[in-house]
Amino acid sequence: MRRLTAIVLSLSLPALAACTSSEDMTLLHREITDVQQQVEQLSQSMPAKQDLTSLDSRMQEVAAQTSRSNADLAMRVEQLQEQIEALQASLERTTRQLETISQELARARSSAAAGQYLPPVTAAAAPAEGAGGATAGPAAPAGAAAAAAAGAAAEGAAAGSTEESSPEELYRAAYEDYMRGNYELAADGFGEYRRRWPSTELSDNALYWIGECLDAQDKTEEALAIFTQVLEEYPASDKAPAAQLKKGLLYLKLGDKGQGALNLQYVVYEYPGTREADLARERLRSLGMTIR
Repeated sequence: MRRLTAIVLSLSLPALAACTSSEDMTLLHREITDVQQQVEQLSQSMPAKQDLTSLDSRMQEVAAQTSRSNADLAMRVEQLQEQIEALQASLERTTRQLETISQELARARSSAAAGQYLPPVTAAAAPAEGAGGATAGPAAPAGAAAAAAAGAAAEGAAAGSTEESSPEELYRAAYEDYMRGNYELAADGFGEYRRRWPSTELSDNALYWIGECLDAQDKTEEALAIFTQVLEEYPASDKAPAAQLKKGLLYLKLGDKGQGALNLQYVVYEYPGTREADLARERLRSLGMTIR
């Protein structure tokens, strides 16, 4: 019996081994097939070499276009900055012109209001003799004074005519010369007024307008000295705010932004509520400074 069992086992073992090897082979073949399918799928999903070359070329084109766009944008920004600077310079010139016009209109209204009565000069002879060595003498008669004023206008305010003019006529003639743009002649007229009548209620005005005449002729430093003289000699004058404003503007014109801003701030703080304070505040705002 034992011998028979051994024989059966010896015969069945090769069959079992053969069966097991066949199953392993089938499984291995199936795994190989799966791997091959996965490789094919990866090959299909990966771009071809030609596609990669095309993509690289496209990226280079995009990079070059971006670089050109950045260069164009930088150039455009630079052009805009130049335009802004030009506009700022133009705005500053326009602001100065408007300030001058506003002051001229204010002075014209003041002059028109004062035209009905100009302060008399009762003690003009003695001061005039000490200042310039010439005696004005008594006021000329009305007809002679009018004739002298007409002759001064026709002759360009000749020296002989001005010596015969009254204080009112000489001041008005000088102011009219300024309004006509005859700045040098106007400055001479205001200077003559101060020489002959240095202590009237219009002496400070005459000095102020000499500064305006010099500024209009681009004699900036000389004008600055005159406006400083107005503030030193007539600190309580109604021309003090305007003279202080002009000092600030002239310092800016000379390129001294520090002194210009300082004088404009002084106008705002020392003369609040005046037209000059409003103009100074606007000018400071254009410089990037806000004053409350």
